[in-house]
Amino acid sequence: MAIHQLPAFLHMAAILQRPATASSITEPRKSSMSFVRILLPCFAAAALISNQATAADSVAEVTKRVGDDIKYLASDELQGRGVETAGIELAAQHILTEYEKYGLKPGMPDGTFRQTFDITVGDLKINDATKVVFTNASGVQKSLAIEKQFQPLQRGKNGSCSGELFFIGYGIASDEDSYNEYAGMDVEGKILVMLRREPQQADVNGGFKGTETTAHSYIDTKLSLAIKNKAAGVIFVNDTQSVPTAEQDDLSDPSSFGTVGAGIPFVHVKQSVVNELLSGSPLTVTGVDGTPQTLTNLKSVCEFIDGSLKPVSQAMTGNKAEVNTDFSASSVVATNLIGVIEGEGELANETIVVGGHYDHLGYGGYGSRAQNRKGEIHNGADDNATGTAAVMEMVRRVATGPKPKRRIVFICFSGEERGLLGSKYYVSNPVFPLENTVAMLNYDMIGTLRNNKIEVNGVGTAAEFANIVAAADTVSPLDITIVEHPFAGSDHLPFFQKEIPVMFCFTGVTPRYHTPDDDFETINVEGVVSVIDFTESLLRGIDALPAAPEFKNVVRGSRRRPTQVPYLGVAPNMGVDADQPGIPLQVIRPDSPAEKSGLKVGDVITAANGKDVDGFSDLVTILQSLKPGAKLNLKVTRGEETLELTATLASPQ
Repeated sequence: MAIHQLPAFLHMAAILQRPATASSITEPRKSSMSFVRILLPCFAAAALISNQATAADSVAEVTKRVGDDIKYLASDELQGRGVETAGIELAAQHILTEYEKYGLKPGMPDGTFRQTFDITVGDLKINDATKVVFTNASGVQKSLAIEKQFQPLQRGKNGSCSGELFFIGYGIASDEDSYNEYAGMDVEGKILVMLRREPQQADVNGGFKGTETTAHSYIDTKLSLAIKNKAAGVIFVNDTQSVPTAEQDDLSDPSSFGTVGAGIPFVHVKQSVVNELLSGSPLTVTGVDGTPQTLTNLKSVCEFIDGSLKPVSQAMTGNKAEVNTDFSASSVVATNLIGVIEGEGELANETIVVGGHYDHLGYGGYGSRAQNRKGEIHNGADDNATGTAAVMEMVRRVATGPKPKRRIVFICFSGEERGLLGSKYYVSNPVFPLENTVAMLNYDMIGTLRNNKIEVNGVGTAAEFANIVAAADTVSPLDITIVEHPFAGSDHLPFFQKEIPVMFCFTGVTPRYHTPDDDFETINVEGVVSVIDFTESLLRGIDALPAAPEFKNVVRGSRRRPTQVPYLGVAPNMGVDADQPGIPLQVIRPDSPAEKSGLKVGDVITAANGKDVDGFSDLVTILQSLKPGAKLNLKVTRGEETLELTATLASPQ
């Protein structure tokens, strides 16, 4: 997991608990019965897959193969899987062996599994050719001072541009908000002066979902629109709502928005620079009362847009700029590993991405929290050999299980530790159209399950996800905490920024994070398998949806416990024909309301309280409307026989 997001984790309650150790892994986590409860659903989950390669496997066999993957990926032989090491290629070969073994189709158009891109390594050098020069209407030139008045940004590109200045406001085009700063504007060949973030961001009832941060504020969104409208370059400046004083007006680090170039020169300038431009070339607008107004500084511009929610886009007549960004550093070729299992049926053209990053920190230095131990191998067992092993295990389960309805694209990303570079590159260069990509399930740091607790992030990013998580929770021994927002610096984030629903499971940070001590011996392998079992239910729940999940933007920091549902005591068999109506039952819990009602393994529930049910989430929705002690009337098919059974629901377990 990328280190720049570590502070976001540190405020989470109960994450920095007692770390799992080699001895604690084999100990019961609540009691001996609790440990048995962990194992039983693993057997059930294995049975859910219903195939010759995995259904017959014991929990021990599943745990061994997942553990073997983690152990190899975190071995010294792989040199910490740094992007600049030979070891990361050994990791790639190990992953691709499983792709090929289970018959995955190569994802790339050239018939390979490898999507390549460059990563800058070593110290970045900003060369002397880097410059920003303004020329006003009188022909007077002014050169800006690097690091004091402007900073070049790698997210743009190495290159130069020149042209007239055009004030584009926040650089937003939103049909949803009836706000388009490009509408009717010809910016081809112009250098855009662009505000950071979005209008009315401090108003809870404002446009762009008020105080929420929407995709319109993302750098990638702004740059994409500028390129789409054929702008020559972008001059970026902090807005005055979030940065109200000169003392707070810091320039961004050259690599702060990423190091993969978007294809357009991009620089960040001080507010004072734009204020000077506006004083000599004010913007003219029409106020809400119909009278003309003149805007001579950034504060007045931001206040006008906030007050009227009207664009101020216009040419800064007579003002020109010459921009040149010139970086140099050594680079390496990195590789995303993309394999595909095609779907079957009407939804086969839709895509679900299952991913996790396989790179780590190599011998330390960049990204290490143990700077005094540079040169020691950082094996990254939890971060992210565990997530990579989970992707490989999901390959096995999906490839040998029921045919999915949708295309499943498995991606092991590289460059995550350098700023989510692999996933950012993929969403900028998707193998399958993003408009048909309906969800992304990400694995990162799932190796330290403690007290049986796990967070599921991103549940609020789709309207349908809450029921899917609730359904998975009812058949899992894990103690689930739902986090609505998909925060954290991992590879689901670029997908979320493209308005694709995401989920990301996480077992917490330990003191070993990004140090040489993140070794295999510290991993709770049984816990990893429990997480994989749970997330398989999530994946199959998403795939079973009759229509693509509806994307929702959510406020950062929101979290809640999953809705508690009355206890019935059944687990579905997801491994049978997905087109079969009803809910086939794989497990009936001993002494449960289900057992007392007469339900048996192999029964198929077709209706509950008079409502047809065609998936386990349908049953969970009905249970959520009831209280413990309520009667649940079930219509059940048993072979050729149809039965009417009644269960008295118990308190949540």
